[in-house]
Formats: sequence, C-alpha cells, structure tokens
Amino acid sequence: MTPDIFASKSYDFVVVGGGTAGLTLAARLSEDANTTVGVIEGGANRLNDPMVDTPAMFLHMFGDPKYDWAFQTTPQKHTGNRVHGWPRGECLGGSSAINYQMFSHPSKQDLDNWAELGNKGWNWDELVPYFRKFEKYNPLSEKVGHVFNHEYIDPLLRGTNGPIQISFSENDANFLQEVWPGTCKRAGYPEPRDPRSGSALGGFNQLTTVDPKTVTRSYSASAYYAPNAERSDLFVLTDAVVSKIVFDRDRPTSPTLTATGVEFTVDGQTYSIKASKEVLLCAGAIQSPQVLELSGIGARSVLEKHNIEVMIENPGVGENLQDHVAVPMCWETAEGILTVESLRDPDILEYVMNAYTTTKAGPLGNTVTCTSFIPYQTVASSATTSDVSQHVDQVCDAAPKLPASQALIQHRQLLDPGEAALQIVALPTGADITRSHNGSGTFLHEIPGNYCTLAACLTHPFSRGSVHIQSVNVSDYPAIDPAYLSHPLDVDILAHTILHLNDIATTEPLASKLKDHGTVPMPKMKISKTLDEAKEHVRNNCVTEYHPIGTCSMLPREDGGVVGADLKVYGTANVRVVDASIFPLHVQGNIQSVVYAVAEKAADMIKASLKDGAAAVNGANGVSVTNGAKGH
Repeated sequence: MTPDIFASKSYDFVVVGGGTAGLTLAARLSEDANTTVGVIEGGANRLNDPMVDTPAMFLHMFGDPKYDWAFQTTPQKHTGNRVHGWPRGECLGGSSAINYQMFSHPSKQDLDNWAELGNKGWNWDELVPYFRKFEKYNPLSEKVGHVFNHEYIDPLLRGTNGPIQISFSENDANFLQEVWPGTCKRAGYPEPRDPRSGSALGGFNQLTTVDPKTVTRSYSASAYYAPNAERSDLFVLTDAVVSKIVFDRDRPTSPTLTATGVEFTVDGQTYSIKASKEVLLCAGAIQSPQVLELSGIGARSVLEKHNIEVMIENPGVGENLQDHVAVPMCWETAEGILTVESLRDPDILEYVMNAYTTTKAGPLGNTVTCTSFIPYQTVASSATTSDVSQHVDQVCDAAPKLPASQALIQHRQLLDPGEAALQIVALPTGADITRSHNGSGTFLHEIPGNYCTLAACLTHPFSRGSVHIQSVNVSDYPAIDPAYLSHPLDVDILAHTILHLNDIATTEPLASKLKDHGTVPMPKMKISKTLDEAKEHVRNNCVTEYHPIGTCSMLPREDGGVVGADLKVYGTANVRVVDASIFPLHVQGNIQSVVYAVAEKAADMIKASLKDGAAAVNGANGVSVTNGAKGH
C-alpha cells in the first residue's frame, strides 16, 4: 500500500508501531468488521524472510538496518563510560521479530506489584487469562522430552488456541541444554515448577516462541498479522515513521485533549491521517516517549529546550527507565565440545545450513533455553554480614533514592526467598565486551577458541534512567541513559552472583564440559576471587539484556505516571500507550510474554469502552441499552 492510498482512508483506530503489542492490538480490534484499524510501522515487512524465520539467526540481525533500529546509549559513567548497543526491531513485528525467542514468565508478585502501585485491574489474577489467550503450548515428544527435562511444565496451565506458538526444540539439544537442569539441581537450586503457577525458581530449559511444525520463529507479524492481512478493515503501512500526534485545538475549555490523528513521514514527505476514536501508541520504551514529547507531552524543560509547544506538562514522560542488565562470565570448553564458535569452520557451517534448509534439523532450528531464577539469599551467603537485610540497608545508605512506593516493594521482594532476584542465562558461546557498542558484537566475537557463557542478570534493577528527545526531528534518535549500575545495590547483587557462578562452573555435569573442569576463563576475562574483583568485573562487563521498560509508566500521575490504569495518557481523552513502556516496575525474565498479555488485555479494555459508549448513546436515544448496544 502506498502512503497516498493509506492517507486517503479514514480509521477508527490508528496504531503507532506495528510491533509486538501493535499487531496484537490491530488483529484483535479488527475482529469487528465495522471497526477500521490503520497501523503505521517504521520498518519493512519481513514476513518469510529467512533471517527472521530461522530461530538461531537472531544475533545476525542485530545492528543490521534492515531489521534493527540499532540504538545506542549515552556513555555510561558506571560502566567505564562505555556506550551500549540497544537492538530494537525495525520491521513488522518489532522486537518479536529479532529477539532470542526466550519465553519467560513473571512471578505472581511481579504483577501484583503493579496493582499495589495504584493500578486497579493489573494484578496476577487479572492478567493470567491473557497469557493463556495469546499462546498455544506444543508439548514436546517423549523422544526428546527427557533431554530437556520438560516435566516441570503443567499443560493444564497453558493456552491451547492462541496465535503465538510456544515449544521446546525437537532438534538435537546442545551440550548446555543436556546438562543445565542437572547442574542446577546439584547446585541446590529449588526444584522448578511451571512458571505459570506464579513462581519460577530453579534451573531449567525454558520454552521458546518457535513453531515446532515449521521450525520457524512465531512472532506478532506471522501469528497476528499474516492470518488476518486480507481483512477489509485492517490496513498496514510500512517504512513510515510517525512524527507527532495531532490534537483538536477547537475545544479550549475541554479539560482533556482529544487526538484527531497523527502525522507521519515517508521518504521525507509528510502525511496526515485521521483517527475517529483513538490513537494507540505502541512504539516501545524508546520511541513511545519520543512521540509524546514531539507531540508536546512531557517535561516543560525538555519541550521548551526544543521550542515545542507544551500541550500537556508531565515530567514523568521518558523517566523511570529500567533495563535488565547482564554480566557475562565465560569459560573455555573441553576438547571436542561444539559451540557457536564451531560454525567458523566452513565445513561445519555448510553442514548445519544444509540440515536446516532441507529438513529443518540441526542447531539453526534451536535457540537459547538454559536459564535459572534464584533468590538473593542463594548468592548473598558470601556477604560480609550474616544478616542479609542489614547488608542491603548498609549498601543503600548513600544510594540514589527511589520513589517511596517503588523502594518499599523492591526491598521487600529482594528479601523474599520465594522471589527471584537474579536470572542466570547459559549460552554455548563466548563474549567480547569490547564490541558491546554494537548489538551483535558481544556474542558474535572473533576470539579464537570455543567457550561457554554464564550471564548474571538482574531481574529487578534499582537503577533508574531516562529517554528524551534531542531535537524536533523524529529521525534523530533520543538520548538513552539507562544509568546502568548507578545504584550500588545493583553492583553488589551482581558481584555476589559472579562469585556464585564460579561454583556453578565447577559443578557437574557442566564442569566436565568445560576445560579443566571450569577453571580456565576466556581470554580477556579472569575468575574473580574477591568481592572487589567481582565488582570490577561487573562494571567492566555489564551489558543490556534487551528489556527496557517504564518510560511511559502506568502509575498515579502524582507518582510520575504517564498513563492511568486505562492506559490513557493523562490529560488526553483518547490516546493510549500499549507496550513495555507502561510497565511501572520490572518483572523477572524476558518480557515478550508480558507485552503480549498487556496488549491482549488492552484490546479487551478498548472493546469494552466502545461497547459502553454505544450503550450510552443508544440509551440516550431511547433505545434499550441491553438490546441496542453493538457488541464488539
């Protein structure tokens, strides 16, 4: 569809961003043939692209402008002034098209935290049905099920008819997938149970968003958009960037602003389209606050700096940025162990490519699954005090202060032995942090040899950052400052975990897969012996885990909120934000499952508001509200 044709049409809903949340919303809202939906996506349509579809090719898309916005942070003071690459999907499907396909789940407490912060209707019980709605669980065959130790999954807790396929790989397991569950058990981790039960402690192979029938990525473009692309009420424009939301200026006495549509650009030309009902902002944790600020919604100081008229003053826009950080520690593998580095051999590469293209077999049909979630107490045993609570208080004495409500929740959750403070991810490859300014550089390294990485990942960071525009030009990337490790507790928790990883590397059966039983580090790294050495390792090796959230937080306005529990931007009548930027506090693990659930819930909320509106109109016209309302 050309931009001229797209702009000539009228829409009930305009969706800004055809990513994970945006395409979910578009598919659900367009189920009603009387509701027209227009989606504007900044990237191209990459459906049926082998790079996207092949499960193991994700790293090769990072940094490639055909697939990735390739954002970068500002130099980070607490990580040696390093600039960090931030991959974000620039194609239809957004980051669900380029992510690792790891399918994690928040804990019950993670979601109940959101409700406690003032968001009625956003607790565990309210959201769990939406996890079931978007997924289709594909049980693993008994042939390979025992290898992946999939018994912890309870099929009765899983969705059976959703668009997104979730599965374990039916292909040959790599060495880590074979030994990881047993290693975690011998390390004393809790016996895992299905994360859908509300708790995900322990070590296991987790599910992935891979369709086992086709052995291809299952993501929002293939699962939500492609089956519905021919709907007469659904229109999608790609390679177009929204530059601002347009508001009705003819209602000077109205207490709220009403959006009438958006402006977007294609190849330097500006177009406008109308939205008769709502504008749905689904551009992600970086670009959703960017669009709001370019539209005149944000902190007065930011807007006036760029001569943007202040439409709604809200200093919370772009603030409360939280990202999971990962700190890799790498070891040489034992002789004969195949890793990602083995694909440097042309003969091996040719073999695995042929296996996938002809029979969908081999390592290219597999992805990262080895993970564990552990409480702080598991690693805090090496703390200088036996009283973990006292230790946390001491570390926090001179720390930046969080909002009181968030600080209370995070401290309580950190000290709860039933909650995961850390995620450990095991990967069959090494890492080169000197290349982390490029999204793919960290793990697609050039150091000779074969390696295994254990990455310590913080589930609930205490550091807070921001995202703000740097100009009025939408093509100029915002300034991304995650303020990595600015809170000393983040450094302390991760440092204790790095020391803990030394024990994991020397635990069987993993130890036998590593050179000299897990005592030989990768070049450029050394095994930390003291807490101070571990802290230095954390600062020098911290990278993103690709999960930014919080920049349009769903919070009370007085607490820094940008949207309310109805996801409407404060001060507007019909602009909602639906993506990871609304998460007020971080959740454990990889976030795509939560984004899908949020989008599914938002779709039902919007449908309900339309139904209520129709009922009110019909009632006012003397028509029975019960019989006269149109169902959506």
